[in-house]
Amino acid sequence: MSWGNETPVNLRDEILLCGRDPCYFIDKYVKIRHPVRGIIPFKLFDYQTELIRDYVNFRFNVTLKGRQIGISECTAAFAVWLMLFHREKSVLVIASKADTAKNIVKKVATALKYLPKWLLLSPVKFDNKLSIELENGSWIKSIASAGDAGRSEAVSFLVIDEAAFVPKFDVLWTGLRPTVATGGRVSILSTPNGVCNKFHEIYAAAEAGTSDFKPHKFMWWRHPERISDLMDDVN
Repeated sequence: MSWGNETPVNLRDEILLCGRDPCYFIDKYVKIRHPVRGIIPFKLFDYQTELIRDYVNFRFNVTLKGRQIGISECTAAFAVWLMLFHREKSVLVIASKADTAKNIVKKVATALKYLPKWLLLSPVKFDNKLSIELENGSWIKSIASAGDAGRSEAVSFLVIDEAAFVPKFDVLWTGLRPTVATGGRVSILSTPNGVCNKFHEIYAAAEAGTSDFKPHKFMWWRHPERISDLMDDVN
């Protein structure tokens, strides 16, 4: 099974189409690691397409999400597109734990590894478990949260994963916001963790329309496999 590895007849047009439309690129060429089925094509669900589109159209996105519904995969795939089709793009991933932060970088590495050779426009220059750099100057790096995490970086795409669980996230966010002041994008993601935290404050303000964040709410049942499981339980 080649999963889109065939070289297109009109290579230039196909590359241009991928560069213009991240959803087309992801749906046709990106692969992910499934815990049971191994490496499989990343076929976007409707809510995942919605998120990718909003990553393009809105600088600031905040997402309240269920577990295991592919939001981290979406974010990693968008990072791959951003790095591959644009020079000198920087992606910084911050999370409450080092393993959580490294998870998105690992997904980026998997996607790059399984791209068709003709589509790997910029080869990987450097790769370890914490960061990846392409020859076009684009890179992704993961760090665990700390009071001064990321403050010295100027980033194109800032990802804060499981933000509701990041200690002193209010202090961290105050320090991080200037890193995207020159036009960078932000994705703040988290599963729920009560209401008395900075993540909930940011999400609630976005939902009320009183901030510049675009809100998303993707609960576990949005995943088609979860819906199927739910219907089986009902029946």
